[in-house]
Amino acid sequence: MSVNPTQDHDDHGTGQFKWDDKTAEWYAAEYGDHISNDLTIVNIGLAPDDLLLDIGCGTGTAARLAAEICTAGKVVGIDPTAAMIRIAWEETDENYTNLKFMVGCAEKIPLADQSVTIATTINSLHHWEDYKKGLVEVARVLRPDGSFIIVNDIVDGDTFGHGYGPLEKPVHIISILEQAEFIDISLEKYNKEGAGIYLIRSKKP
Repeated sequence: MSVNPTQDHDDHGTGQFKWDDKTAEWYAAEYGDHISNDLTIVNIGLAPDDLLLDIGCGTGTAARLAAEICTAGKVVGIDPTAAMIRIAWEETDENYTNLKFMVGCAEKIPLADQSVTIATTINSLHHWEDYKKGLVEVARVLRPDGSFIIVNDIVDGDTFGHGYGPLEKPVHIISILEQAEFIDISLEKYNKEGAGIYLIRSKKP
């Protein structure tokens, strides 16, 4: 199925169309600099020495913003779509020496155990093939007391706009985090320029 430019950007990964070079280029042009990236990075309290993993990094906007803060640390962005990683590299100049992009998915994160202090997933949790396996992987790569941040746009009332299911509302995300034994879970809202996000914080179990 061809991409309809009027589709909501939160359809990414749902199987409604195939992700290839063409659709990745379209997505990058339409949503690569979406305000949710900035709202996330400025509100999660990054430190210069943080080691951050962005799962489902897309074109790398959030990862680049994070790398500008984590100057004594490192930022890694992963995405299962090779074309997205290609675009992320193309949009990243040589000054980002603390930033790396890799093809990879939440269910098999290509990083060592306890290698990051914070993991983020921005508008991408609902794209994971198996969120339960993904949560196990997140816990594996986080250091003790590491943070996991889940962000979704406020699309339709108190839902994420992705239809019915286990990831429909913030309360559902909190529930799956509790089931995976993540701790210190909290829900926050942020708004800017008419757009808003739900930001759910948690800590490694």
